Amino acid sequence: MLRTICRPNAYIVTFARRRRWCISTPPTISRDEPVRLFTPQEAIRLLPDVRVKLKQIMERKKVADSLRDEVERFSLVGFEVPDSKRKTDQLDAIVKDLMTQVAELEDLGVKLRDIDTGLLDFPARRFGEVVYLCWKYGEQTIEYWHTANEGFGSRKQFNAQIVSP
Repeated sequence: MLRTICRPNAYIVTFARRRRWCISTPPTISRDEPVRLFTPQEAIRLLPDVRVKLKQIMERKKVADSLRDEVERFSLVGFEVPDSKRKTDQLDAIVKDLMTQVAELEDLGVKLRDIDTGLLDFPARRFGEVVYLCWKYGEQTIEYWHTANEGFGSRKQFNAQIVSP
């Protein structure tokens, strides 16, 4: 079963009850043009608030994944089970809440790359090029960056003493 929750003028968020969460941007919105650009100092100052919000999102996703597994088990049986409807409604409510939390986080200008690992990018400009200041949940501060064409595996460390707030 596929659920789509629309977020006006920003994202189409699709939750497939199979195994994946997919956040996709409509073609009219360019992924290359972030709404907000951060300096390393701004991103580091915002990190305590982002850390709290991301932890809530990660915990909520674990609950949603657990419920999704239960709903899938019910659907594999093929019979109407009274608990099935209740669990499905509960899952729908959690997913809606989760998408609201993700939207609140992304409204700060942060790009959520992976909920499970807690991977975030803060758009920035380096020598005229849009790059991403990369942070993963559990890291003390933002110490890495990568270009728009690269990802987590290609991140490079920047000198934290030079850009510390």
